[in-house]
Amino acid sequence: MTPGPTDQPLYIPPNERVSLDEIKQRAVEVRDLAVVSTKEVASEIYEQNVTRTALVVVGVVVVAASIAFYLGTRAARRALEADLG
Repeated sequence: MTPGPTDQPLYIPPNERVSLDEIKQRAVEVRDLAVVSTKEVASEIYEQNVTRTALVVVGVVVVAASIAFYLGTRAARRALEADLG
């Protein structure tokens, strides 16, 4: 059930009586709206965390590959110098 606006006004004049069923219905509508809003916010936060984590992982992989390349070229240069020298 998707919460939405009702045909009844939110303000009820003091001279009109409100039944217990109307109060219960309003409480259910408010609860449903709160649950939907909370789920939307939680979903947005989760998506932001996934994106941030993916970016950090990519950054770590790039740094590790750069270090491995640098150390590999140094080792190759030393091996070449040892063979020539």
